[in-house]
Amino acid sequence: MSQPKPNFEQMTMKDLRQYILAHRDDEDAIHAMAIRLRNQGKTGTVEEFLEHVKQQTQES
Repeated sequence: MSQPKPNFEQMTMKDLRQYILAHRDDEDAIHAMAIRLRNQGKTGTVEEFLEHVKQQTQES
């Protein structure tokens, strides 16, 4: 039985970033980050979004 996915809307940006780093194939999590970044006005174009996600998901 698979575990239910966490509620991405309730996660902090830091927690969502960590989750994506651990689950890089989880398209729902990436989509949740895209929506959040878009709503925060941090992206305007696809290229800006991809660059922002790349920066957010690079391991520190």
